[in-house]
Amino acid sequence: MNLEHPSRKNDSMRETGITSEVFTTRSSTRVKDVIQCITEKKSEAAFEWIKSLDLDVENSVIFGAYMTGIELASSLKEISNVSVVDIYPHMKSLVENEVGTDVKFYSNIDQGLKLIKAADLVVDTTGLGGLKPEAASAFNGKIFLVEDPTSDGSDKVILKKNNIKNRIQLSNADHMGILKTRGLNTKTSGTMTLTIETLRKSLENVLQGEGVLYGVVAMDFYEGILFKEKNVQKFLKAAEKPALTVSSLTPVQCDDMIQKQLSKLNSKVEYVSI
Repeated sequence: MNLEHPSRKNDSMRETGITSEVFTTRSSTRVKDVIQCITEKKSEAAFEWIKSLDLDVENSVIFGAYMTGIELASSLKEISNVSVVDIYPHMKSLVENEVGTDVKFYSNIDQGLKLIKAADLVVDTTGLGGLKPEAASAFNGKIFLVEDPTSDGSDKVILKKNNIKNRIQLSNADHMGILKTRGLNTKTSGTMTLTIETLRKSLENVLQGEGVLYGVVAMDFYEGILFKEKNVQKFLKAAEKPALTVSSLTPVQCDDMIQKQLSKLNSKVEYVSI
């Protein structure tokens, strides 16, 4: 996967700071670009695995309309009819904004469980505290793919809370897989967790450079905006901010620092045989 996004130019926003000796450099990489790169890696791994099974997929149901679910919906609609199920009704606006109105959205879980009875493919991206394992027993289709919410830095409490194996075991699908994402030693594999850690480690590396005075990253409680305030447009606007801003006496390659972290991430699907 090419990490260079077409809308970005390397460190294109550089200007003088408080004095002519100091420079302010803003990454042309936005928070939105970091999120997209992460979700593209996940979606690409999932989509390639699904295609490798060489099965006809006419109807797909995705549980979870957050970032991974949205990116997967965008890919899967090229080969099947796609329905997205999420308990938050306002997420319909985000799905339509990012994917289009040709993907059906449902906020009623019971309706979603009815949909999976006629589905060929079900993808569960709900993670920790998400879809109840018993719900998976209603699926008798071809492919069941679950995103593992844990990662290479998960602690004992998080690992204990993870119940995706129970969901897999209760499914009656012909083929089952677990989508795993690792590389930054994060507590979870959630896209926002990975995004914030990418920003944090990028800043940490930048601050080690000679001539760097200080730096800031566009950290915000994005999930609070989206799920507490339920403000999709505010969330999208906040994600447009430059990911990294640095004050220094010497040139700083902000985008390179971000890309270095993103290149460490790896997503893959592990086939489950029960």
